[in-house]
Parts: sequence; structure tokens; C-alpha cells
Amino acid sequence: MKPRPTLLVSIAFFVFLSLNSLSTVESDLASERAALITLRDAVGGRSLLWNLSESPCQWMGVFCDQKNSTVVYLKLPGKGFSGHLPVALGNLTSLQTLSLRFNALSGPIPADIGDIISLRNLYLQGNFFSGEIPEFLFKLKNLVRLNLANNNFSGVISPSFNNLTRLDTLYLEGNQLTGSIPDLNLPLGQFNVSLNNLTGPIPQKLSTMPASAFQGTLLCGGPLVSCNGTSNGDSGGGDKLSGVANAGIVIGCVIGFLLIVLILIFLCRRKRERKEAGSKGVEQPREREAEIPGEKAAGRSGNVRAGQTGAVVKIK
Repeated sequence: MKPRPTLLVSIAFFVFLSLNSLSTVESDLASERAALITLRDAVGGRSLLWNLSESPCQWMGVFCDQKNSTVVYLKLPGKGFSGHLPVALGNLTSLQTLSLRFNALSGPIPADIGDIISLRNLYLQGNFFSGEIPEFLFKLKNLVRLNLANNNFSGVISPSFNNLTRLDTLYLEGNQLTGSIPDLNLPLGQFNVSLNNLTGPIPQKLSTMPASAFQGTLLCGGPLVSCNGTSNGDSGGGDKLSGVANAGIVIGCVIGFLLIVLILIFLCRRKRERKEAGSKGVEQPREREAEIPGEKAAGRSGNVRAGQTGAVVKIK
């Protein structure tokens, strides 16, 4: 019995799709391998003892999706990398997490990172990246965590951050950012812009963040000292100010107490002095002699009868 033509066509079509899919996977993996090798060569990755005869999924710091054999995590923190990132990482099209934190990378962030639309976590803190925060990062709509802390980024905080509607963590501390913080309508759970040259009021939606998120800036409002100069509670940039204020209050209370004690001592002493002066100035009653009626004073008659004695009564 001869196979039906439709069955043969179906089998052939299935085999074609399988081979094509396998070819695509191998092609993607080859492209990713080339991107990873370019990265290693560009940043002095001799410490990465990658066996180039193995699949990239076996390399240290590289994690692949087992189903599709594509790179989904690239985690290479603290590897002593230096220099500029190459334009190659954009070929890691399935990448979800990129961590190159705590290296010595410098220069701008390469633009092709903005093409990794699957990226959810980007950790570049603790390097020497410079320039403005690139606009192409705001195309990464799936980004949940972005950490650019402790680099040399300058310029302003762009309102285009609002394009990252899923962003939960934004760390920008320890850079050279200037200007004010724009109104960020984001579901931020973690936020830090401390140790920058930022000025102006803190947006209302960020006022619930801890004071440490704004310390070392010239910002006001929120958890810091309010923009009219009064305290809104404990603060990071306001920590020094609140400490001085508290010290001033304590010193003022001590001085006030000492003044009250001195006044009381002065009044008591004054009262005692007045009392002593009053007792010295009271004239003692003098004794005077009065004649007893019917008797003649000795001073009026030259002599006194015998048998009579002049009686003298002392009247006080």
C-alpha cells in the first residue's frame, strides 16, 4: 500500500520545520557565543577561563534557557574588567539579567543594550561609566531593576524614566547628577539618589522614601528639611541640621536652668541681706525714769526727809 501524498507532505513539512528551528537555535547560539567572546576580549577577561570548545551555556557566569539554549543571565560581578563595553551585547536577544557590577568599566554604555527588549535586571553599579544616562535605556519596557550607582554619570534625571512602567528599583546614588528630580509616576519600591548635586523639592510621590535616599544633596521637602526651612522630621541631608538643632535645644535648656538657679540664689541672698539690715536698724527701746505721783523728785528739793526714800519706776 502506497503512502498517501498528503501524509508525505505533512511529514516533509514537519521535518523542514524541525531542521529550520534547530538551525535557528544553532545560529542564535553561535551569534551569542561571538558576542560573549567579543565582550571578554574587549574588557580584559583573561580571568574568564572559558573553554571555547564547549557550549557557551557551560561557561562561568553564563546561564541559558534549557529549552531554547539561549543566554538568559549573564552575571560577571567583580571580575576585574576594565575598558569600554563593546557593541556586541545587543546580540544576546533573550537576555533577562545583565550584571557587570563592581568592575572598572568606563566610558559610555553601548547603545545596542537598548535593543535587548527582554532585559529585566540591569546591574552596572560600582564602575566608572560616564556621560549622561542614555535615552535608549528608556526603551527597555520590561526593566524592573536598574542600578547605576557609584559611577560618573552626569546631567539630569530624565522624565523619560516614566517610560519604564514596570520599574520597581532605581539606584542612582554616588554620581554627578544635577538639577531636580522630575515627577516619577512609577511603582518604585526602592529608590536612592543620594550623594549627587541635585537641588529643588522632592516630588510628593517620593516623600515616603527614607531620608537616606536623599542625603548628601541640596534637595528639600519630603523626609528632609522642608523648602521653607522648617524640619519635616529626621533626614539624611537634614541629619546634620537636626543634630545641630537638637544640640541647640539641649544647650538652651541647660543655660535657661542655670539662669533660673542664679536668679533664685540672688533673690534669696537679697532677702537675707535685707533682713539682716533691718534687724540692725531697729532702735532698742530706751528706759526712762518717771516719778511716782505724790513724791517729789530728788532733783526738785534740795533734801529728802528722813524716813522717806524717793522711789523710781522704770517705764519701758
